[in-house]
Amino acid sequence: MKHKIKGDIINWNSSIWDFNYQMKSIKEDEDIDLSVNSYGGDAFLGIDICNTLKDHKGLVTVTITGMAASAASVICMGADKIRAHANTMLMVHNAQTFVAGDAKKLRKAADDVEKVSKAVLKSYTNRVDTDTMKKLLDDETYLTAEEALKYGLIDEIIDAEPEEVESEIFENKAKAFNNKITAAVAPKQPISASGIDENTLKQMFAELKNEIKNELKPKEIVPDPVAPKQNLSSLFLHL
Repeated sequence: MKHKIKGDIINWNSSIWDFNYQMKSIKEDEDIDLSVNSYGGDAFLGIDICNTLKDHKGLVTVTITGMAASAASVICMGADKIRAHANTMLMVHNAQTFVAGDAKKLRKAADDVEKVSKAVLKSYTNRVDTDTMKKLLDDETYLTAEEALKYGLIDEIIDAEPEEVESEIFENKAKAFNNKITAAVAPKQPISASGIDENTLKQMFAELKNEIKNELKPKEIVPDPVAPKQNLSSLFLHL
């Protein structure tokens, strides 16, 4: 079975409804290939889908294709194998709620949400030790694919690491590029010191070559005065 969960983790989300429908009809040992891209939603719905995946006898592979945040990250923990594209992220945090009422209701709500946070914590501890995971949840942590791999929250980054750019002239831009995770499907082009890719450079030199050829062609004598054209030195200066 191949499926994608996207959007909010709520019961009326069509991708979740489709997932639950398909789970009723697949074989108990059928492999599942599930993609996830969501900012999260209902904690208990996330836990339910997580446990559904855990209980399934077939091999379950989850691939993070964009963001797996909050309840969506809980869903991922139900997989036997979690993969992520290099430019994706995973976010974890404690349970949250909205409440209105008197002091007693507010205190009760605080106690209740702490209990939910403990349930959420248990979803991750098959991969990360309790103390480390509690700290990540308390800090509402955004993790790159590389960071998630180091913590053990995912098993594999399915894209090659981005190629680093070296530049002394544009040092800040080079550092910013090296810290940025490149798009998984984007073709990688060699980058020049000026930040121009190889295809762009080729196009520029081709246009320059044509301009030079045009400059070297014999010109017709025109009786009316015309504005002088740029010579080669000015072309190179403009370039």
